[in-house]
Amino acid sequence: PRRAMLVIPCSGDKTRGGQRNSQPIPTASWPESLSMARARVWTQANADERRVMPAWRRYKGRFYQQAERGLGAAVAAGVSVIILSGGYGLLRADEPIGTYNKVLKRSDWPPGLLESLLADEAVRVGAEAVIAFAAATTGYAQLIRGAPWRQRGIAPVFLLTITGVGGGAMAKVPSRLGQALTALWERDHDGLPAGLSLERLA
Repeated sequence: PRRAMLVIPCSGDKTRGGQRNSQPIPTASWPESLSMARARVWTQANADERRVMPAWRRYKGRFYQQAERGLGAAVAAGVSVIILSGGYGLLRADEPIGTYNKVLKRSDWPPGLLESLLADEAVRVGAEAVIAFAAATTGYAQLIRGAPWRQRGIAPVFLLTITGVGGGAMAKVPSRLGQALTALWERDHDGLPAGLSLERLA
């Protein structure tokens, strides 16, 4: 994982507050096409950037609660971590963001834009692999599966999902995916959650 690009979902639950923001947030070197698309989505997302904090600290859903130790270590080690976001499209983990209320829908974004930028980011950072985490039937997983990994010459690409969950899947799946990230980072095979499934995309 230290030589891979990690791809993770955002969460509905967010930490409030942050550092007061007195000027427009820079777009972290993303192409102008993403900035323009973000501006359109924000009109529906109740975006508020008066206070900002690094993206990986803004989210506090069940995935982030369970992944906190591994995710924090990955960010501290300088590993490329990309967050798929309903309000921002794509985010680098340390990118400062405000709050918003928007579930990721691929139809909100120009066709193929997020998929192409995701694969381009793996090329830009020189990732030796891509390891992604997402519930199997969500828009996050669809976006990951739809990225042009092969066209960009990126391999291997793995998507980790959770299968076989009965009642309470909306809570159990993100929790288990967060556990998987920390276990992967710490090379703790015993910490891998039940139902973990791996898809090789490229």
